[in-house]
Amino acid sequence: MNERELREAVGRLPKSIEPPRDLWPDIAARLSTRRPRWYWLPLAAAAAVAAVVVTRNFSGAPSSGSWPVSVLAGRPLVGSARLAASGALRVGEWVETDDSSRALIAVGSIGRVEVKPGTRIRLLEARPDAHRLALARGAIDAKVDAPPRLFFVETPAGTAIDLGCAYTLETDSLGNGRLHVTAGYVEFTWRGRRSVVPLGAIADTRAGMGPGTPYVEDAPEPLRRALAKFDFESGGAGAAGAALASARAEDAVSLWHLLQRVDPSQRGAVYDRLAALVPPPPGVTRPGALALEPATLDAYWSSIRRILFRRVILRGVRDIDPRTGTTVK
Repeated sequence: MNERELREAVGRLPKSIEPPRDLWPDIAARLSTRRPRWYWLPLAAAAAVAAVVVTRNFSGAPSSGSWPVSVLAGRPLVGSARLAASGALRVGEWVETDDSSRALIAVGSIGRVEVKPGTRIRLLEARPDAHRLALARGAIDAKVDAPPRLFFVETPAGTAIDLGCAYTLETDSLGNGRLHVTAGYVEFTWRGRRSVVPLGAIADTRAGMGPGTPYVEDAPEPLRRALAKFDFESGGAGAAGAALASARAEDAVSLWHLLQRVDPSQRGAVYDRLAALVPPPPGVTRPGALALEPATLDAYWSSIRRILFRRVILRGVRDIDPRTGTTVK
């Protein structure tokens, strides 16, 4: 097939396919019907073209090794030159803002990053499958509309991995900072330590220690202090116990993370407190949670995140039961 025929084949593919509840009977029937190998070649070629088209659509334009950058205020430094209006940020170059300047970086074709005053940030990668910045100090507001794990921001405390979201990320001169998610959710990792921060939640970060336990925006101050002591001050069982005592149903995000971070001997206490505040969804069992079974943790997380999402989105419009996510009459 030539290029024109391949494109026509792609054009004839259905826009969407709704699979039957049970796919196996149809698959078995097709397998039982033997066809010559040449029969599949046009379809395989068309699928290959479709894959390229889909990849381009989701990954953005092919990388040129630079991203557009424009001035929002003042005269930011891009590379070695002051930016008057707009220009290009090349891989390896820094954007630096003083206390009266701001800049806007276009993240390929998938999003944008506003560089706040007093910030130093570097472009590390500008490829369709990897959009990567390094935040040395300062603060950024990032907004990305793309499939997960295409946009990364490295900091001295770890890496923020976009999962389809908007967030503010701050880092001070010591490498300590804070991640505040305002849409979607972000994964922050450091040497195997992982925090998943959803809409309406915050995670503090420390250089050489990674992300702390996430907490919601309105978390009680005693809970925040207990989590900070547990995460960054070797607070151990005492700090974990203080966190449990001060947690509300609204703080299930924190307890879900804490379950995976405490000593195994404390998991039962954390799970019992979490289950008392937010009933586990069907299929979630205490033994499975104490064993940190991925399917069990994922099921509980999905329920917790759904409740938090409804609570944040409907704030001021509807009263949401923090235990169930249902509307309070």
